[in-house]
Amino acid sequence: MIRALAILVASIVPFQALALSCVAPSVEATFEQAQSSTDIYVVVHGVLTVDVRKMPRADDVTQQSPPMTRIPAKIKGRSLSKAGFKAPFEKEITLEVACFGPWCGGMGSGEDTLAFLRIDAGGAYVLGINPCGGDVFVMPQIDMLKQVEGCFQRGRC
Repeated sequence: MIRALAILVASIVPFQALALSCVAPSVEATFEQAQSSTDIYVVVHGVLTVDVRKMPRADDVTQQSPPMTRIPAKIKGRSLSKAGFKAPFEKEITLEVACFGPWCGGMGSGEDTLAFLRIDAGGAYVLGINPCGGDVFVMPQIDMLKQVEGCFQRGRC
């Protein structure tokens, strides 16, 4: 009886009403992922500027979104070195904004940002963003910056 009731409820609840469940990202986990990747990453603390009107959104009717949208952006700040966030950094970058069904990653423009930028095969800087966060932390706390500095100095978290 309970199983039949669960199936009935599941068939009645519209799919768009289901919530996306994400594990809270951490700078340590993101650092470890970047460190173990075959790609090259640069960690930057700065201000990201992007035309937010280009961010993907779900279609109001179908609740579907494009799986990936590439958006030009710019980041200005300091990159991470053994001495901390000291090296000036100002680059044009590409946001790769992923969507999972009707949920899309996104962020505002002009926000204080901690970004793990992947350098692609052509030498371009790419920032992956998804509905669960991705490789970006908006308004990072001082302790987050200290944590990633420590990870970089030790070579692991």
